[in-house]
Parts: sequence; C-alpha cells; structure tokens
Amino acid sequence: MAEALSEIAYRYITQKLMTPELAAGVKISEHRIATACGISRTPVRQAIRQLIQEGVLYQVPRSGTYVSQVNRNQVIEAYEMRMAVECFLIEKAIRNLTLAERQSLRRLCDEMHEIIRRSRDTGSNLLDESLAIPFLKADLSFHLILLQSAKNQAAVKVVTNVYQRNQFFGHHSHRRDLQHLAWAWRYHAMIEKAVRLGDVEKARKAMRNHITRSMNDALRHMDACERRTSDLDDPVNLAVARLIGIG
Repeated sequence: MAEALSEIAYRYITQKLMTPELAAGVKISEHRIATACGISRTPVRQAIRQLIQEGVLYQVPRSGTYVSQVNRNQVIEAYEMRMAVECFLIEKAIRNLTLAERQSLRRLCDEMHEIIRRSRDTGSNLLDESLAIPFLKADLSFHLILLQSAKNQAAVKVVTNVYQRNQFFGHHSHRRDLQHLAWAWRYHAMIEKAVRLGDVEKARKAMRNHITRSMNDALRHMDACERRTSDLDDPVNLAVARLIGIG
C-alpha cells in the first residue's frame, strides 16, 4: 500500500513541476504535499527520494529539499535514454500492436494536429498555455502505446520518468513555438505511418530523428537563455536593461 501511495505523491509532484509553483530553486514542503494528496508524509518522502535519484530534486543538509536547476548534461542524458529504449523496442511494438492501438496512434496524431491548428488561430507563434497540457498528454500517450505494446513495463516506467523530466525542464527553459510543434507532429505522423505499414526501419529512423530534433531544440533554447543571462550580468548591459525596464 505504501508503494501505491508514493506513486500518488510522485505524480502530484511531477505535475506541480510543470507549474511556477515548483520552479527551479523552490523548496519542497512535505507537509503541503501530504495534505494535498491526503496521505502521510512517509510516502511523500519516498517519492522525493526517487526524484532526488532522478536529479529533479536535491537536498541541502539542515535546510530542506529543492527543485533542481536544469543543466545541459541532464537534458542530453535524458534524451539519450529515451532514444536507446524507444528505438530498440519499436520493432517488438510493431509486432504486438492491436488494431485498437493502431487506431489510437492515428487519433493521437490527429489530436496533436488539431491543437496546433487551434493554437495557430490565436494569432500567436507560441503554444497557447491552455493547450500545452492536452498536447503533452497526446504526445506522451502516443509513446506509451508503443512501449506498452512492446510488453516491457520497466521501459514504460523509465521512459515515462525521463519524458516527464524532459517536459519539466523544457517547460521552464523555453516556450514551445509552433514550428517546433509542427515538426513534433510530423515525426509522430511519420512514425504512425511506418508502424501502420509494418516498416521497422522507417519507424526507428523517424523515432530517432524525432527525439534528436527535440533534444537539439531544448539545448538551443537553453543556450539562448544562458547567453541572455550572461549578457545581463555585464554591468553595462544590466544598466541598459534597467533603463528600458527589463532588469
């Protein structure tokens, strides 16, 4: 029972990591999480220990637990883990997929396309905040169908955790523009078509290209954020920023 409760706490924390409430540097409150989940603090501590092992949280002696600041190596390692697992298992997934699962893959691609269209219709080049969670849910569901059909529960858990970490880091490091989302949809559509046709090599190639592009997008935005921060650290740039109201 304690294990099931720790999963509840884990899901709650990872969902909050997608909001400003648990941004990088914020201190974790075991009591607040336990109260929100309606459980004791013991399973909350178990969930926190797991997130510390995953590098999402870190502890400061005699101070508490805090949300980690993303670093480049963590992003690369997370995407590399996804690539290794998902590209390896896609052949087994293609062999085991049911008709209902194949139809679900197509439906999820259509959902992603519709979300992009609705976001584009707002007139902004960025994904509308109200549509971010539905898009990410459709994205993750697509990948989970393939992993679950491969009958490898350990892979499902690993990739889910890595995916959540990627989305948490990406959520706080950059806003998703429509070009990035369009490419994500296109790769999902390519994977779906290859899976439907039973073409393992094309499916594997599309999956590899999809994860590689997502990683490169995340790293590019991260580097841009670091350059902006570095520029503002310069005394002259800092003074200019204050004059124009951005510092």
